[in-house]
Amino acid sequence: MRPCLAVSATIVGCSVVFGAPALAQRTNDNIVTSSGDAFGRAIGSERIGLYSVEDVRGFSPIEAGNARIEGLYFVQADRPGARTVEGSAIRVGISAQGYPFPAPTGIVDYRLTLPGRESSLSSTFSVSAQGPSFLNSEAKLAVSDTVGLYGGAGRGWVNRAEGGHHRIFILGSAAVWRPREGALITVFGGYGGVDAEEAIPILFPVSGSLPPRIKRGKFLGQPWTDRRSRASTSGLVVKLPFGDWRVEGGLFDSRRKAKAVFADLFTGVRADGSVGNRTVIADGNNDDHSVSGELKLARRIATTGRLLHTLTASARGRTFDRDFGGVQRIALGASSVLKADFRPRPAIALGPEDRDRVRQLTLGLAYDLKWADIATLDVSLSRARYRKTVDFVNPALATLRTIDNPWLGNIAGSVNLSKTLTVYGGYVRGLEEAVIAPDIAVNRNESPPAIRTSQRDLGVRYAITPRLTFVGGVFSVRKPYFNVDDQLRFRQLGNITNKGIELSLSGAVRPGLTLVAGTLFLDPRVSGSDVEAGRIGSRPVGSVTRRTILNMDWRLKGGKSPWSFDFALESLSSRTGNAANNIAAPPRETLNLSTRYRFALGKNKAVLRAQVLNVTNDYGWQVSQSGGFTYSNPRNFSLELVVDL
Repeated sequence: MRPCLAVSATIVGCSVVFGAPALAQRTNDNIVTSSGDAFGRAIGSERIGLYSVEDVRGFSPIEAGNARIEGLYFVQADRPGARTVEGSAIRVGISAQGYPFPAPTGIVDYRLTLPGRESSLSSTFSVSAQGPSFLNSEAKLAVSDTVGLYGGAGRGWVNRAEGGHHRIFILGSAAVWRPREGALITVFGGYGGVDAEEAIPILFPVSGSLPPRIKRGKFLGQPWTDRRSRASTSGLVVKLPFGDWRVEGGLFDSRRKAKAVFADLFTGVRADGSVGNRTVIADGNNDDHSVSGELKLARRIATTGRLLHTLTASARGRTFDRDFGGVQRIALGASSVLKADFRPRPAIALGPEDRDRVRQLTLGLAYDLKWADIATLDVSLSRARYRKTVDFVNPALATLRTIDNPWLGNIAGSVNLSKTLTVYGGYVRGLEEAVIAPDIAVNRNESPPAIRTSQRDLGVRYAITPRLTFVGGVFSVRKPYFNVDDQLRFRQLGNITNKGIELSLSGAVRPGLTLVAGTLFLDPRVSGSDVEAGRIGSRPVGSVTRRTILNMDWRLKGGKSPWSFDFALESLSSRTGNAANNIAAPPRETLNLSTRYRFALGKNKAVLRAQVLNVTNDYGWQVSQSGGFTYSNPRNFSLELVVDL
């Protein structure tokens, strides 16, 4: 048995952590040295890349419904918990080449936390003044060479940087059977909840004026706006090879129940801190439930001329039921963002819920060609059967029904012009979910029918050295554009096209020095009658035109020293602040520094890591797609010890 023990201390408050997800806490884990490009990856609690599960090329693949678990179609009611998945990868651009049935907004591919062929045990305890205090334990048991069990549980107490606090708990388990090489059968489940999480104030400034700088860490919300919710994710994954045939299947259940939810909205915020109107939205008794899955059958055919053909037939399906509406809007009148303005808890009486039901089945056939060292080709064609019904409690509102049976597909490929230079490109047409109406909308939480989307991209990959790779590409993503209008009704306001350039440089610059750097240049544009009439601007709310990251890991003595140093810089352009395009959140730069020291603790390997987040204590604004402002996190310090036993 090889249990893993990790100890961490956070200096702003003190944090001590014993263990964590096994992958994230091994002494040789390093997200910089293990990333193959700058487009996005997660390992445990570490994140890196231009893109994330919430933002790929200016859109959210999660909102679009483009999640996978172990490569299989998954629709989430809530994101899988930390005890269920151990990481994720973003499939976009060249990383989507060879991936059957891609999506225009990109794909988030989750990796499950599964037991391996060796047993391990870990537990976690952490304390922090601005962050989580957490107690966690998990175990991986190798019952035999083919059977393994996993179980984990966690309890957290969180003091937020915005002020306020809440409690969380997480549970996870899995059983794995690997009957032969390349085969996997696993059942897994995860459950978690949040209690007493007060709503964070969201600021909507007056036209033409940014909100004032607010003191970070001071709670400005209402103590009675506690969120209470529960979420679960469970499923079955089967992967079985039979010679040149392969069967893969997954069935997943995802559920979120919100007993109480609040939103605290400050509208008409002026530069002096005064607020024209403050509204708390009370909601609850919501139940979102998704059942989704995929069955794939693949056949590999090798022919002369070093050609490898793969045919894949896929059946994907989902049901999604969700409650919305029935909210109570509590008008608090004028207020301020510069000081606490606590009000007594009013009587809350929620109304009955509206019901949203989606049923979808997609059948597809994909063809993949690999011509060794010369070229690749990916072609797929799918037919979707989509049905959506929205039943309103109000008898004056008619039931909405949507029926769509689109043909979907993609064609992509790459050509190796030399041993070091590859050209790639592709086109994909998809059926994706639109964003849900935001809190500020009068029709809050309504979900439009699925939308037809498309993407084109073209790029090159160049191996500067065998260990250092450059990727550069251009892309264009087109979708219908939904947001709130001047009457705060969420509806389609036109079409949006995000054109951009993405650049990635990753790998070893020299022995011991690893680099992951990237830049996104984005030109998002909205078109349509609302833009032409001047009711909204041509830039979508919350959009940036540039994001740059620079991550370096430098291990002394050509990679053999026990000492290494990490440098992480993120730079953002200004961000469009409202629909009129007359407010922009200023550019931001965030610098993180850390150092690792590797040493022996008895007979065990250990790593001590000290980290400073937001070194310059940069103050900046984050802007949502509906124009809500929240401030960035302050400087933080951490110290972590990782020991492999």
